[in-house]
Amino acid sequence: MDTSKQFCPKEACSAKGKIGAGNITIHDRKRQRSRWKICKQTSSEKRGTLFEGLRKPMELIVIVVTLLSYRCPVQAIVHAFGWMNGPWPVGAIA
Repeated sequence: MDTSKQFCPKEACSAKGKIGAGNITIHDRKRQRSRWKICKQTSSEKRGTLFEGLRKPMELIVIVVTLLSYRCPVQAIVHAFGWMNGPWPVGAIA
């Protein structure tokens, strides 16, 4: 995790938008979470991205989105990855 390129997204924080000021520490390497020294809040590295809140590997999400962008049928993606009973409802990714 590279904290030198991150900044606090909280509106009320005085460190909002300050990149490389040394006001961020690593809170949890495994879950990729940072903690701001000024406002004491934590945030995920994935916050504000397509991957926020998703539990599947980022590489898998990129593959699925790429297939959908090339108009691959959802049913074909579900069948190819063996997701007949999950990880999400078929209509949720269409």
